Amino acid sequence: MQLSNMVSVVGCHAEGEVGRVITGGVLPPPGDTLFAQKQWLEAHDSLRKRLIYEPRGGAFVHVNLVLPAKHPDADVGFIIMEPTDYPPMSGSNAICVTTVLLETGMLPMHEPTTTLTLETPGGLVNVIATCRNGKCERVELLNVPSFMTHEQVTVEVPNLGSVTADIAYGGAFFCLV
Repeated sequence: MQLSNMVSVVGCHAEGEVGRVITGGVLPPPGDTLFAQKQWLEAHDSLRKRLIYEPRGGAFVHVNLVLPAKHPDADVGFIIMEPTDYPPMSGSNAICVTTVLLETGMLPMHEPTTTLTLETPGGLVNVIATCRNGKCERVELLNVPSFMTHEQVTVEVPNLGSVTADIAYGGAFFCLV
């Protein structure tokens, strides 16, 4: 085994959605912001492919890289890697990151309630974790601010015709039909 290529990963899931968390073996990528670090990882995509593609992963696996926060109000930062992309924010991944940070002791757990601020490429996420006997039992999130970018947009869909949609941001962009 070549130890210089070893990456430590803790398995976790949020209601079955797999959100593994990298806890060691990866240095922070270059960049002055988490968004810039995400862009660097996207341009140099070997880590995501290594951890998500077979034989270690699959279409159901997400991986989160924990990093030092860039924002002064954040406790820690993280970048999300999914099978097809690097979303700026994901609720299930934030739950997994919180659980792993607290249950491994990477951040101190305070029972019955631990509050954290996570930094994502999409913005700051406030977290309230309910904890008991060293376990994270429940995680509540106050996501990044959401807003609508386009209202009542007509989109032509092949074999369906015109569809009216709203485009909104809530950590990622969504098309609401």
